[in-house]
Amino acid sequence: MQLPSVQTRFLDLPGSFSLRNGTVLDKVRVAYEQYGSLTPEKDNVILLFHALSGSQHAYGYNPEVPGTGSLWKPENHEGWWNSIIGPGRPLDTDRFCIICANYLGGCYGTTGPASPCPADGLPYGSRFPHVEAADQARLQALLLDSLGIDRVHLVGPSVGGLIALSFACQFPERTRSFISIGSGYRASIEHRLSLFEQILAIELDPDFRGGDYYQGPAPKKGLAFARIIGHKAFVYQEGLEQRARKEVGGRSGLLTWMTPTRSTQSYMLHQGTKFAERFDANAYIRIADMWAEFDIRDHAADGAFSTALAGFRRAGIPALVFSIDTDCCFRPAEQKDFAEQLKAAGIPVEFHTIVSTKGHDSFLLEPELYAEPVRRILG
Repeated sequence: MQLPSVQTRFLDLPGSFSLRNGTVLDKVRVAYEQYGSLTPEKDNVILLFHALSGSQHAYGYNPEVPGTGSLWKPENHEGWWNSIIGPGRPLDTDRFCIICANYLGGCYGTTGPASPCPADGLPYGSRFPHVEAADQARLQALLLDSLGIDRVHLVGPSVGGLIALSFACQFPERTRSFISIGSGYRASIEHRLSLFEQILAIELDPDFRGGDYYQGPAPKKGLAFARIIGHKAFVYQEGLEQRARKEVGGRSGLLTWMTPTRSTQSYMLHQGTKFAERFDANAYIRIADMWAEFDIRDHAADGAFSTALAGFRRAGIPALVFSIDTDCCFRPAEQKDFAEQLKAAGIPVEFHTIVSTKGHDSFLLEPELYAEPVRRILG
């Protein structure tokens, strides 16, 4: 089936935007896409949140996004969730209007470190602040306000699930249902350390220059290394050799002395190198840091899960939580704990464990495993 052509839209906030840490951004642009038509009542909206290195382009074909420079590569042109969005699919564009926005601090059209700072017109670079998931959720609420949309269904895979959870806790009166896929309510110590390693890999690249590299070469080696570290958690490691190419690449790529001698080495080097061409290092650091620091209990003054989700409970929001049995980002035990915490907080939750050999990336590769429960909760 031929994919429909779509275009990224932009919202320029009429005023400044204040972050939880006190920083104020004077000008903020939000890049987003919309699939399907709004009803006259605007009551059929699904707000979709993307993963760490994703974008607002979740469905269809979009060959160009203004303001992305050379980062918008051919692999970005097709939507990252074409397998689950569309007519008759679980996120049915014949019934629903799906909205997906690029995150603040990103590099695909929303204001980020590469954007010009209003003070001097130069890229923010190192001056771009830390951003929390709570900030992302509030910004997306402002996007909904600009579109005249009151209540939405929330769908969040991976990092997107964290922001969706923050949205539900901050704006329970605007939430119809909550779907979390391969996500949770906090990052484990193991994954926080992995994210720190990824940030360190970028920071140690001489071309990083403290984040102020936009007038010179980008820190592609550091970003490629960061992606290699992170990619280990996205795939099912026991099946990595089958997923990797059978032949060993002849080029060493970013390496000098060493030449890859195994398909897994070539595969990981290829993944890292390719990624470094399509993403911005500063943006990666901001979103990775946001992920590492997330814990929904920080939304409560007393640090209690039940307090953070009090509004969620009072609003009677139904929750659907998917765990993936080979997920190394949000492991099954963490997911089970998440579902149990939701139940203990008095929230109606449906919990499913997906059996897969695809690891964390299952939600991208096996839409049929998620389809029926998603359809059911959306009604």
